[in-house]
Amino acid sequence: MRNSINQYSIGDLLDGRFFYIPAYQRGYRWTAKQVEDLLRDLLCFANNDKKDFDFYCLQPIIARPITDIDKMHTLFQNIPLDTLKAKGCWEIIDGQQRLTTLFLLYKYLMLKKGWDEETLFEEEDGKELFHIFYATREESSEFLQSLNLDILSSDTSKASNIDHYHILEAFKTIDRWIKTSGKEINARYKLGKGLEAVRTPIFDLLNGMRDTKTGSVQVLWYELAENEGNSIREFQKINTGKLKLTDAELVKGLFLQSKNFNQGAKFIDQNLLASEWEMIENTLHSNSFWYFLQKKGVDMANRIDLIFTLIYKRHRLSNIPEEKRDEALTSIDKEIQDPRKSVIFRFFYDMFEGLQGNELQKKVADIWDEVMTTFRRLDDWFWTPRIYNYIGLLSQCGEDLVNHLIYYDNKLEDSSQEEFITYLKDRVKFQLRSVHKGEDGIINLKYKQRNLVYKTLLTLNVHLVNMQNTKFNSVSEVYKFPFDVLNEQDWDIEHIDSFSTNKLKRDDDKREWINTALNDLGANIPDEERRKVDEFVENTNFDEAISLIKKLANEEEEDDEVKNSICNLTLLDSQTNRSYGNSLFCTKRRIIIDRLMKGVFIPIGTQYVFSKLYDPSGTNRSAWREEDMINYGTHITELLEEYLTSED
Repeated sequence: MRNSINQYSIGDLLDGRFFYIPAYQRGYRWTAKQVEDLLRDLLCFANNDKKDFDFYCLQPIIARPITDIDKMHTLFQNIPLDTLKAKGCWEIIDGQQRLTTLFLLYKYLMLKKGWDEETLFEEEDGKELFHIFYATREESSEFLQSLNLDILSSDTSKASNIDHYHILEAFKTIDRWIKTSGKEINARYKLGKGLEAVRTPIFDLLNGMRDTKTGSVQVLWYELAENEGNSIREFQKINTGKLKLTDAELVKGLFLQSKNFNQGAKFIDQNLLASEWEMIENTLHSNSFWYFLQKKGVDMANRIDLIFTLIYKRHRLSNIPEEKRDEALTSIDKEIQDPRKSVIFRFFYDMFEGLQGNELQKKVADIWDEVMTTFRRLDDWFWTPRIYNYIGLLSQCGEDLVNHLIYYDNKLEDSSQEEFITYLKDRVKFQLRSVHKGEDGIINLKYKQRNLVYKTLLTLNVHLVNMQNTKFNSVSEVYKFPFDVLNEQDWDIEHIDSFSTNKLKRDDDKREWINTALNDLGANIPDEERRKVDEFVENTNFDEAISLIKKLANEEEEDDEVKNSICNLTLLDSQTNRSYGNSLFCTKRRIIIDRLMKGVFIPIGTQYVFSKLYDPSGTNRSAWREEDMINYGTHITELLEEYLTSED
């Protein structure tokens, strides 16, 4: 028997089954806040007519079936074997806190109705509350079974043990919340004022089955094979974060179930699917591949989730007009990020649910074909430098990949690669739609507009790489911007000529700055001026010495308006930036060249700046003056002209 994944409503679990909580797990410890949060979610969901789903989803339960007769006898003493076999037994590896809380809530609602087990069975179509047994706390099982309304008035502090204390506190919390917060919520929804109007919607929700139109509470049931692995080890993995039931892991369980394949491999071979799955995971694990698809800092617990997310989004957006797509994507992203819903898994689960035999196997093959088609498209883009560069740029700007996939899918068959590149350029233009020229004809951006400055400078560097690629029409990786490096390093928007407010404060720092500057300027300082500098230093007039050195280096303070414009800004990794602080341009240039020679990645636009390629005379390599700033700003504007939108 293999591991399996199912989707159950709590109503499905109300069949009298037996749950065993092993000794390695702690006792019941949910706080009042956790209980209240669950109650609030359930009541709000039950009363909301505009909900996107007809079920409220709990976090997954991880369980292992128990079918061994001797083990049943040992774990569930005094329970007839026929009953255990008929109802079913499971060891709960993860989820006992939720199951215990649900037991307490359901028991409370039953008692408030005046029902016993027999009445429940008659009134709710054969429903029977599940049973929970604790390996080292047998009295806790008995305590749960014996709960009654009289106990609500008992003194919690006199509970016989810590487990009973927490169970009783949760039971009282349920009662207190329904009588206070529950009534307040119902008043907001303009529903009945009585307590029964609070209890009934929750009770109906818990009794709901998967096909109940008025709603249900559902859970992902991740069932481990009975004879595979070690329960304690699985529990430790879960609780140390080594095992996460991501959508990808759940979806993988759906795809690789034995029933999806037949011996003749008429539709798809199980081993082939497994090997292709591994190939996709390995490819996405490469940061050079991942970070042309995802914005800096964005990652997933399991990166293959991206493929399933893109497929889900594409299906959801298939009938939505382009002008409404961004708004729809915002809503879809909120659904995906809600861990209670596991919408990606459920999307695929619903595709396969109810299918059997060839019909199921063909569906699995068809959906897997869509997975591979989506992956291959991303892979094709990765190996086409200009497309790779534009996709990577747009990803860093926050654009959703699904938009590009939808456009690509909707292209006419005879559309060329250049048409797709034109589309990508238009998307870059959209990202820079707020960038305009000033009266001087140069892009009018200031340092305080950091997000827009960053996008513009990144576009400049990507465009420069694409210019080289266009000239040589090469598929070499040399012509691909390294977005993985962009993610691995902390990148700054750097003032090329240090901003005037970036002053040194400590005397030791000032002395070090002066020594470095003197070494870099070398013979360019006349002897008489050098003596003045030495005299200032000797008298600890460091600010005077720095001011004189800047004047000698032709770096007198320019207007702040100019120094804070894009004409004086470039991209640089923070380590390089910190290594030279507010040094003279000649010092910065030396450090940049040194780091380049050591193999540190420096964006091509930044290399051009410190190589003084924007100085047409080529006579001064040691200073960055206003003339250089204007030339640089003019060149940026000319290069990015095709991405700028007219203000008219």
